[in-house]
Amino acid sequence: MAYTALYRRFRPQTFSEVVGQDHVIQTLKNQIKSGRIGHAYLLTGGRGTGKTSTAKILARAINCLNPKDRRTM
Repeated sequence: MAYTALYRRFRPQTFSEVVGQDHVIQTLKNQIKSGRIGHAYLLTGGRGTGKTSTAKILARAINCLNPKDRRTM
């Protein structure tokens, strides 16, 4: 059995699973809902603050062709 790092096993998969970044998540959700996506985002912060996880979730949300429900992201 191959070893899987904890940060990969427990990485959030949706905006609602991201902890401690409510203001950032709400801003990104509002931009996606309104359809006004910026051309670049600068995610900064210390180690373990969710920069990569947030970027991956944002990329999936932007590139989604058939969103389940844009109102409840």
